[in-house]
Amino acid sequence: MKKTLLLTFCLIYICSYSTCFAGEEYKMTVSASGKNYAGADLEGHDFSGQDLRGADFSKADMDEVNFSGADLTGANFEGADIENSNFINANLTNANFKDADLEEANLKGAKIQNTIFKNTELEYAIWVDGKTCGAGSVGSCW
Repeated sequence: MKKTLLLTFCLIYICSYSTCFAGEEYKMTVSASGKNYAGADLEGHDFSGQDLRGADFSKADMDEVNFSGADLTGANFEGADIENSNFINANLTNANFKDADLEEANLKGAKIQNTIFKNTELEYAIWVDGKTCGAGSVGSCW
């Protein structure tokens, strides 16, 4: 499986074939499908467009993480803190968000077939249809 991992190199030089770049961002291909991120501190991480099927993010700290366009089919987010994160156009089929905190997350255009949102905090989240969830929304957007 091909994955894209954004690596930022600051104040160092990367040289390849006699061409050097300083302070640039590069993308490299890595595998992350089924990876275990349980309990990890991933705050601000960029997973956009990646294949993360079956990945375990349970109880991870993931405020302001970018999952836009990612394939998160069957991913486990149980008990994770995912406030202010971006799930725009992500595939969340069969994903588990039980007891997760998705306050102010953006799920616009996300695919949520058989997705579990039991006891999930959705206060002020942007739902798949673009509607903002109301105060006190838990388990569903209202």
